[in-house]
Amino acid sequence: MTAADEPVRFDPADFGAIPSSRSLRQWMRTTRRKHADRSFGEIFEDVYLVLFTLAMVGATGGNVVRHLNSNASGCTSATCDQLTSWIPWIVIPLLLATTLRMLLAVGPVSASRATGFWLLATPVSRSSLLRPAYRLVIGAVAAVGVVVGAVIWALLGASLGDVFLAAVLIGALLVCVAVATVWAQQTERRAWWTLRVADVLLAAAVVPAIILAFRPTSGPVADETLTILTFDDPQASGGRGPVLLLALVAVVVCVALVLVLARTLDRLGRISVIAGGELLAGLAGAASSLDISMLGDVIAGRHWRLKGRVRSHRGRGANGAAIVQREFRRILRWPRRLAVAFGLLVVPYAVHGAGFHVLVPVAAAIAGFIAVRPLLDGLRTACRSIGLVRALGWDLRDLRVVMAVVPGAITAIWAACAYPAIGSAAASFAVAVGIICGTTRQASARPPSYAGPLVTSPMGAIPPGLFSQPARGFDLLVLCLAPVLLNLSNLWVIVIPAVVLVLMFSVRPKTA
Repeated sequence: MTAADEPVRFDPADFGAIPSSRSLRQWMRTTRRKHADRSFGEIFEDVYLVLFTLAMVGATGGNVVRHLNSNASGCTSATCDQLTSWIPWIVIPLLLATTLRMLLAVGPVSASRATGFWLLATPVSRSSLLRPAYRLVIGAVAAVGVVVGAVIWALLGASLGDVFLAAVLIGALLVCVAVATVWAQQTERRAWWTLRVADVLLAAAVVPAIILAFRPTSGPVADETLTILTFDDPQASGGRGPVLLLALVAVVVCVALVLVLARTLDRLGRISVIAGGELLAGLAGAASSLDISMLGDVIAGRHWRLKGRVRSHRGRGANGAAIVQREFRRILRWPRRLAVAFGLLVVPYAVHGAGFHVLVPVAAAIAGFIAVRPLLDGLRTACRSIGLVRALGWDLRDLRVVMAVVPGAITAIWAACAYPAIGSAAASFAVAVGIICGTTRQASARPPSYAGPLVTSPMGAIPPGLFSQPARGFDLLVLCLAPVLLNLSNLWVIVIPAVVLVLMFSVRPKTA
């Protein structure tokens, strides 16, 4: 082997000493400040508006939570005792599973492509370069966990001490989960097993929800539906010791795990870190345009890029039958979506078991919307690509009808499975029509429009077309559920959604 074939070795004598990550970040910060084009007053004005908005939202939300807490703490019936004994076993596994899946979808430690190319590929300590992103993730998860835990336990009617302990415990548990996702990010096999753990936790949350949904009721609960959640803790001061000890142990364990794992950040692969940064950039772009469907597209795109390839199958049929068959095959390529879709059936049953019978159609419609919308990615791709529609040789209206056949059939099966909880065939029909019409409208919607005069807002000038973007799809869902919520006769409950269904699939969608 000649000298030219040998690998290149870094010699500090040739290039100088390797800079530390702290000095490198300080140099970058100094360089950015030299090129800053905004004054301190302009920056302070933006920060002031953000803080003022957060303060207003926090005060309003805190007042609502306090009012609901006072109402819930007044319920002392046996139904409330049963609910409060089961709710934590549903909420905690669900929070842990959701945190695992969301963080693994992002990274959780991420960096931009520029950082990955210019910094992570250099001899500078990768662990030190990624430590700020790691701290940001841990801090964000801790803050979200504390807030979510406090809000949930406050809605259950707990006292101030119980709310504080629950917030600390939930925050510590979520931080431990975040540390586990960082550890899993280091290898693909760890990530795969961590996802399986998330599935087990999701199943663990479903089991008590099903038990709660099908538990026998001893009597009417109509008078308790507004104050049905509370803690059965008559001796709160005496029974708080074990929970306090558990919270302290959880805090100590999570702090130790955070410190230990911070030393292993150099094992993170550059590809996984950059992939997370690209996903965050795509999500930020989708959020800035208020396009909810684009958020799902970004996550789906990352999933298929990581999957790489799939086994091809020969199509069957001709014309519309061929498109229906290919749509069915496309949905089967991601079976986890079907599993999650039918797993969401527990939502209407849990609401029914909790005694909120009036809210069962609303809960079923929202859960069904979340379940069916990811199945319409093919329709969204076609409606956003006029060239693809021309290549298929179909009119966009007819193509929307054909591509909604398989999701429509799945929606009908989903609504039929939710019928025992809804309790009415007419209401189940309205729920099914609202789901398929709303999801189809959102999937076939045009991109956000930036035409027209700008509207002044605290966040700056915003095109008016962005305001209607998040409401697309949900408007038809509410319209189909209106007869059910207004307690109209079964004739109107069937006629109004049927008219919406006919109009939805007979009008040609607008193109960009």
